[in-house]
Amino acid sequence: MEIVPADASLFRASIEGLKEFLPNAELRISADSLKICGMDASHVGFVDYVLAKADCETLKTKHNMTIGVNLAHLSVALSNVGAGDKVAISTSKAQDKLIVSYTNTKLGKKALYEIPVMDIQQDALDVPNVTYAGSVLMKTTDLFGTIKEVARFGDGIEFRLNDDGFVLMSSGDMGSVKQTLENTDDREMVMNSEEDEVFATFATKYILSIMKAGAPLSATTQVEFDDKQPMRASFKFGSASHFVAYLAPKIME
Repeated sequence: MEIVPADASLFRASIEGLKEFLPNAELRISADSLKICGMDASHVGFVDYVLAKADCETLKTKHNMTIGVNLAHLSVALSNVGAGDKVAISTSKAQDKLIVSYTNTKLGKKALYEIPVMDIQQDALDVPNVTYAGSVLMKTTDLFGTIKEVARFGDGIEFRLNDDGFVLMSSGDMGSVKQTLENTDDREMVMNSEEDEVFATFATKYILSIMKAGAPLSATTQVEFDDKQPMRASFKFGSASHFVAYLAPKIME
């Protein structure tokens, strides 16, 4: 098995973000893609990361493989990878180690890491394709910047979609904050509800983790939500790859 992502720094950023959700994860390698998916330890979020073969310089395997690995350790191995570097992922002959090697041609430097694989038992989870009452598509920088500002005020962020636009609110010991991202020409906001607005509240730390993982990947983010099912945040990158995260609504006291 060998995988060489076309953009090594993008792959590094993906693993850096994913480790917040999935400290231990299964890498599922097929002839078509590398997949990393699973539910977080608190069982409130689910992530689905796919690096397609079309977005790799090399992706080859003799058969489908599932490799358990500590993503925090993998992130350390990738931490010094920069733009223009080349990263290769493979396994040892005994398939008991994940081998990460990268080359920095500017510095004339090569690095090799061996990370023990883990036995991880994860149940397969099929996420149904559902229609949400509210959907927002906008620049990732606009959304992430606003979320970081609102996140300072509380451990929950309320999303609202109404005639004013996409509203983000939070409150706590510091007080409260309300910010509105208006429905401008470069933003797409859709309501599939007979109500005047759609709203739901989500845990701040998980929203930040999702945005941290997805922001380096895509110039735009689609957020779909309502109060009856987990929020879906979608980031598309490359020609056929994606990162999708689901987050259950926060139960308010």
